[in-house]
Amino acid sequence: MRAIYVIVIMSLWCLSCSKGFMDAKPDKRAVVPSSLEDCQAMADYTDVMNAYMPSLGEIASDDFYVTYSTWNTLTSASEKNAYIWAREIFDGGVSLDWNNRYQQIFYANNILEVLESMVEITDIDRYNSLKGTALFFRAFAHYQLAQIFSKPYVYQTDNSGSSIPLRLTSDLNIPSGQSTVGEVYGQIVSDLEHAAELLPDKTHLKTRPNRMAVFALLARIFLTMQDYQNAAKNAELAIQGQGDSLIDYKDLSAASTYPIPMYNSEVIFHSTLAGTRILANTRHIVDPSLFESYLADDVRKTVFFKKDAQGQNQFRGSYAGSATYFNGLALDEMFLIYAECKVRLEKIEDGLNALNTLLETRFYEGAFVPFTNLDKQRALNTVLAERRKELLFRGLRWTDLRRLNLDPSTARTLKRELDGEVYEMEPNSPNYVYPFPDNVMQLTDFTQNERF
Repeated sequence: MRAIYVIVIMSLWCLSCSKGFMDAKPDKRAVVPSSLEDCQAMADYTDVMNAYMPSLGEIASDDFYVTYSTWNTLTSASEKNAYIWAREIFDGGVSLDWNNRYQQIFYANNILEVLESMVEITDIDRYNSLKGTALFFRAFAHYQLAQIFSKPYVYQTDNSGSSIPLRLTSDLNIPSGQSTVGEVYGQIVSDLEHAAELLPDKTHLKTRPNRMAVFALLARIFLTMQDYQNAAKNAELAIQGQGDSLIDYKDLSAASTYPIPMYNSEVIFHSTLAGTRILANTRHIVDPSLFESYLADDVRKTVFFKKDAQGQNQFRGSYAGSATYFNGLALDEMFLIYAECKVRLEKIEDGLNALNTLLETRFYEGAFVPFTNLDKQRALNTVLAERRKELLFRGLRWTDLRRLNLDPSTARTLKRELDGEVYEMEPNSPNYVYPFPDNVMQLTDFTQNERF
């Protein structure tokens, strides 16, 4: 009963902050968590810690489009504006992508502070696991916020531009200041490296992070930072820890509404994107050129997609086993990170071997022809193409576009058309960084992100 009570109290507190994480000044005395059980209850509150992850990046990405009639009937200003990369996004409204992740950070900081306040620790293994869990969740939330509201990290530069506020305390009376891009990523990596020392190798719930989840998230983050050596190292650790658990796609039932089960053997850590009307699998249409890039014997062509009444392809291949889109950490992503990084580090054969191992499980028996004897550019192009085909609708494409735009050879101009009007976004456009929500700007002296 106490654990449930703690969650209710925490929920009411955070709901009081719905106008913005810096807005409300709750009475700290109303918060009652004090035990390991209380901390576990907060960490296991999946609606805060594992769900409603940022979807604005996915909306603005290039793996899908919607018809004008669908777009025109959307009731969410942020969805409509994000789709066409408009200068203004929120039109005076709040951002749930912002609020939900700072709520997650608030929970994580509360757990850390309760643990820090304990005088007597009766179960050191559980204590360490909970501390590592809180550090993981705080890092994951800060990282996702940085993909939406911060400029991209650029490897071997000072990264001194302003970024999001780092929140390292649950006390909302302490004002938030903007950190630099370098400071944000430095804190994220530091939290995760500390978490790796505390978490167990395995957990029985995939909504709880373990050491393999830390390695997987570090691999994703280091790839985002263009630190290919560390990305490959952590991806390899995650692969080794997860074991031989790639799904053989030809064993899946394409007749199922959602062929890939939730909590499947490839999932290292489970989380899901926030639901949006524009991304619903009854409204969006998969980019035709992307769909046609799958070979005829590629099982993903039937497992990932369904056709609507007009014969248009819509995505159904979520690792959440439902209409909700998975954005957690999975083994297939680790193989692709390892493959890309090895190619970039001139270990082309190692990279192609990893790619081939993954793709062998994605084709019908005997149909896959392994990639061999490719030069670096062709190997990189191949890996990047397969990455897009494997990881679509996971909230990763936006980050990929941002980092790949930093290299002219992989930069891409995005285009959309609605009712005869064409919208474009050039590589490295300021619109790859979302504006801070209006209410946040009203309450702070932050420097607003530049937009066209």
